[in-house]
Amino acid sequence: MAMQSYQLLPHCGTHAENLIIVATCDGASSVGQIGNEVARMLTKEFPDKVRMCCLSAVAAGSKTHLDIFRKARAVLAINGCQLMCASNVLKQRGIEPAYEVTIANEGVNKVPSLDFSYDDVMRIAEKIVKDFLKKL
Repeated sequence: MAMQSYQLLPHCGTHAENLIIVATCDGASSVGQIGNEVARMLTKEFPDKVRMCCLSAVAAGSKTHLDIFRKARAVLAINGCQLMCASNVLKQRGIEPAYEVTIANEGVNKVPSLDFSYDDVMRIAEKIVKDFLKKL
């Protein structure tokens, strides 16, 4: 059996002070899946600068994950729709995002599908890079 090669990421708990930690929607709709794909793309493209982290662990009150977000260089919240779950979960736990984006406000219709357009992913990722990442 061939050995799988994985891109290893900086451990977010150890390196949070140097990283932009991302909380993203991963909802069961087109905009939720776009949010998750954007977070994955930014983490893979900027592994020494950006790291997605588990939003559901934050919602569950995991001290380890709360500490990661609190120690982060900056926090990025990617919301799927107007419910803004990523931002709201963070704020309910006393974590203020440095930058927030809502996919449904960026010209993407929320549809009950796990399918999405990579053009939308690229456009939103580029917006985050231009408006936020390049300014840090």
